[in-house]
Amino acid sequence: MPTTPGALPSPAPTYRLHVVPRLRGIGGRLVLRDWLAITVGQDIWSWRQLDEAELAHELCHVRQWQRYGLRFIARYARASWRAWLAGGDPYRDNVFEVAARRASAPGSERAG
Repeated sequence: MPTTPGALPSPAPTYRLHVVPRLRGIGGRLVLRDWLAITVGQDIWSWRQLDEAELAHELCHVRQWQRYGLRFIARYARASWRAWLAGGDPYRDNVFEVAARRASAPGSERAG
């Protein structure tokens, strides 16, 4: 979300971070092999503590959930489908993941 020069970055959204080490094995078998965290609404589920950049990435997803609500699920799936149809990776090239990576980049305003 662009800001005007001199404007303060948007404050961090309200979120809950759930660190459950057992999730690493479960997620690795059922979801993605190298996953770290997943965000559902304002809840971030991870199998370990997140560093600043990782948390910024997930907070971008919290903002996306706030913006779209449950429609985020369909929009995310459609973005993955479009990335795949364009010859890209359904996860890495998903526009929502691109925005989250941008939000976690050093020096970013953490907007998402």
